[in-house]
Amino acid sequence: MKRRTFLQGSAALAALGTSGILSGCATARPRPPRGVSASGQSWAKDALAHGQMAKSGQMSPLQQAELAIARAKRLNAPLNFLVTPTFEQARARAAGPLPDGPFSGVPVLTKDLTDTKGVRTAYGSRALVNYVPKKDAGIYTAMLAQGMVSIGKSATPEFGFLPTTEPLAFGPTRNPWNLEHSTGGSSGGSAAAVAAGVVPMAQASDGGGSIRIPSNCCALFGMKASRGRWPDADGTPWELSVRGFVTRTVRDSQTAMAVIAGDAGGKLPSPVLPPEERGKKYRIGFTTHNAWGRPVHPDCAAAVHRAAEICEDLGHTVEEHTIAYSADAFNTAFMTLWSFGARQAVETVTKVLGRKPARDELEPLTWWLYDKVKDKDPVVLEDVYKQFARERDAARAFFKDFDFHLTPVLGAPAVKIGQINQFGDLDAEGERFKDYVAFTPYANATGHPAMAVPMAWTAENVPVGVQFEGAYGNEANLFELAYQIEKAAPWAQYWPDIALS
Repeated sequence: MKRRTFLQGSAALAALGTSGILSGCATARPRPPRGVSASGQSWAKDALAHGQMAKSGQMSPLQQAELAIARAKRLNAPLNFLVTPTFEQARARAAGPLPDGPFSGVPVLTKDLTDTKGVRTAYGSRALVNYVPKKDAGIYTAMLAQGMVSIGKSATPEFGFLPTTEPLAFGPTRNPWNLEHSTGGSSGGSAAAVAAGVVPMAQASDGGGSIRIPSNCCALFGMKASRGRWPDADGTPWELSVRGFVTRTVRDSQTAMAVIAGDAGGKLPSPVLPPEERGKKYRIGFTTHNAWGRPVHPDCAAAVHRAAEICEDLGHTVEEHTIAYSADAFNTAFMTLWSFGARQAVETVTKVLGRKPARDELEPLTWWLYDKVKDKDPVVLEDVYKQFARERDAARAFFKDFDFHLTPVLGAPAVKIGQINQFGDLDAEGERFKDYVAFTPYANATGHPAMAVPMAWTAENVPVGVQFEGAYGNEANLFELAYQIEKAAPWAQYWPDIALS
């Protein structure tokens, strides 16, 4: 069914009732943000522009670091995105010679799930607030090689498990667009800092949506890469999680992937199209229903409709298509693997502490996941991997007919702080997650790339984005589509009021 034909019958979507996490504002019309202009402000430039300022001498790396530090000190109080400052280390690094590259001298943040030698990496957990790694993660080594200057570690939920950044160890990170709402998770601290103009880009990772969800909630661009693209995974043996960045512009994300990850040693296509292949037209399938056939919140549906219309106006073919993936079978498989992730986390903490952590040292959700599989033989993971293989087969069949799959990022706009309650009925909360986080985990299971693109704002001034998923190794064409959308419906000029406060 063609998009315009579909939309003729979609007006009733706004009247559909929802419950739990999916309840909220009822508008189905995309809205411009209530924000401010930051034209002329050096901090408002993207990361590549920051790199150029350093190279030209317009603003030295130390001057950029000092500005980022000053903004971090002022804005962390209302937003709480920074859990471990490294201001003195940043100053020392910025003052010295730096490796050459497009991001040399650019201030960034490093996610609290990324090991940094000599700098606390707490993984968002009360049990690890004194943990200091003895070596750097591969992605951080690569960031240093590019001349980036990290001013600190950004907030994350405990072990990255939740789609909201509200760790009990450090408190909630608040959305710069509306302080009552979440930044998403698990790269929520990174997203808040970039959205507020503290740093132009920040390191992130994605094991079930953790780049795309915060990008969606904070009006940023975020690309979850193909499995194997980045120099290291996120410490999990199943390699669901991949590294990356949250940025304001498409070119920052693509350039970071190109200079750090490249073609993964010849194993994947380049993430950059040659000039002669740009301006391509694509076939895009879209849906506003999840794998269970349930509709998403009207604001999320409206964002998909707007993205579909923009793509059609750009000359692409856009058609409604039922989601290709399974529902209950996939959810069971993914949650089983996620639970084994919690079991691995408990084992890691036990090794660090020299004893098993007490119940009050880890969060209720971590124990809830752990308890699901604490006595299970890991052989059950064989069925998980078989299910993921079925999802890969379904994705491959879809991408024979379409270039991309357009969906919401989340089933509803960003929840309010405290709405996800770890101290309540976690079985019921898990059921609600099926609708709230219904779209992003598939690409982690299949290993395919997927990106979040800003698209609209709710009546509460909360950003809502959309997701485009592509075939394995097809980041170059995803970036090309993102460039086209960014030009047709730009977002980076919008800033939340707090950025200029």
